[in-house]
Amino acid sequence: MAILLITGRLAAPIVNEVVKNVPDVYVKVLDYPVAALMSVKYILENLKKDNLTGIETIILPGLVFGDSNIIERELGIKTIKGTENAWDIPLVLEGIKNGINFSTSLPADVILQGEKTKRMMEELKTIEENQIVAFESGIKIPLRPPPFKIFLELDPKWGPNMIENIVERTRGNVDVYVLGFPVGHDNIDEVKSRIKMIRDLGVIVGIDSESTKELIEGVKAGADFVFNANEINYQKLVEVKNAGLIVAPFSVKDRSEITIGLAKKMREMGFEKIIVDPVLSPPLQGLVSSIVDFSKVRNALPDFPMMMGTLNVTELIDADSHGINALLLAIAGELGISSVLTMEKGKTRWSSWELKEASKMVGISILEKRPPKDVGIDLLLLKDKKKVIEKLQVDAINVGHNEPNMDSGFAKIYKTEKEIILSFYGKDKLALKGKEALSVGRELVRRIKITPEHALYLGYELAKAEIARDLDKNYLQDKPLFRRINDENSGT
Repeated sequence: MAILLITGRLAAPIVNEVVKNVPDVYVKVLDYPVAALMSVKYILENLKKDNLTGIETIILPGLVFGDSNIIERELGIKTIKGTENAWDIPLVLEGIKNGINFSTSLPADVILQGEKTKRMMEELKTIEENQIVAFESGIKIPLRPPPFKIFLELDPKWGPNMIENIVERTRGNVDVYVLGFPVGHDNIDEVKSRIKMIRDLGVIVGIDSESTKELIEGVKAGADFVFNANEINYQKLVEVKNAGLIVAPFSVKDRSEITIGLAKKMREMGFEKIIVDPVLSPPLQGLVSSIVDFSKVRNALPDFPMMMGTLNVTELIDADSHGINALLLAIAGELGISSVLTMEKGKTRWSSWELKEASKMVGISILEKRPPKDVGIDLLLLKDKKKVIEKLQVDAINVGHNEPNMDSGFAKIYKTEKEIILSFYGKDKLALKGKEALSVGRELVRRIKITPEHALYLGYELAKAEIARDLDKNYLQDKPLFRRINDENSGT
């Protein structure tokens, strides 16, 4: 089966590179600089001159204008659109070999993503249907992953409005919301009212308190999970043994031994809904030893579900949380830990989403018995898996730093969780807001007369604000959005 790839001059080196070792694939370079600017009619006119005997499929650049069906009808050869990026052409070749029907009008990226999503959803459905359930307490708790259950601890300092906002933002990622109370807290009425308030939002609630009395009253008020039963208070919790109890050692020594002994003793006492958590230690404060403890507990208690509190790690290391959460979830999967507890505050905001995405990635990987790579889900938010190298094709003028020539007006740009806002001050005053930074900028230049140089500056800042909004970073006008990698001065 011979395949003909169509490209332009600029992309030709990349196309030739990616298919140089692929048999029966030929490349036709048209005399056009940018392949994406070609039309299918232009391509057709150029192909009419060629001998295409033996060619079974023609692959066009993904972004060419028009429907490739025109070429297919004229030449009698199946013609499809390839990927937007030339480096991804091997994915199309593999897809053709696997029988994927690519489109004459849509880039292959759309079809490939659709196939990945379809397969992923089928596998996630299989995971849910085939899970081994340890017990139910408002939700099903798996004995071992997959699937995973995400518990989110709510900060005791948060008021009702903040809690409601957190729940609404995260309910698609979280299975149980854990209402925590500080050491020394003694207000049963507040416990009852807060648990009722959260339950009224339509979610499952857990309670975390040092006070055994508050734990018991919390369950009576509607909490389905109790944090924590330990070697000090477990005998007093018989009254709520039908709730889900997280068994975790109070002592910092011999955690695995205490957890194993306590879990066995509590089961003999009639506690059936137990999740064991020997406690994950912070980095450089016993993290590796605590992971060994988890392994010991898993081997000693194969018929108990387990929990890992990832917040002890993500909160106590100054690194972006998404990579850490992905690794911790993979460790949990390897250890047979089906529940994870996290918190969203400061740099760990969106940890529940990160863990949810990681749980899908790791869950599918466990099902397929493979590393969590190339499964259709990833947490590559700031880095790319493949480096696209663009070779300089033109003689360019080198530009150093230069100072702006601004007009009389000035603008203030800022963002909310959902919108980009621009306030312009000058002879004309105007305030604009929208979800698309580019559209906000276009509206400004249509309404206000500003110099091209000023428009360029505002476009640059609007783009930064949009990126900050999408990544939930702080945005400060005229300040860098990211540290430069390998910049010795950027970390101080």
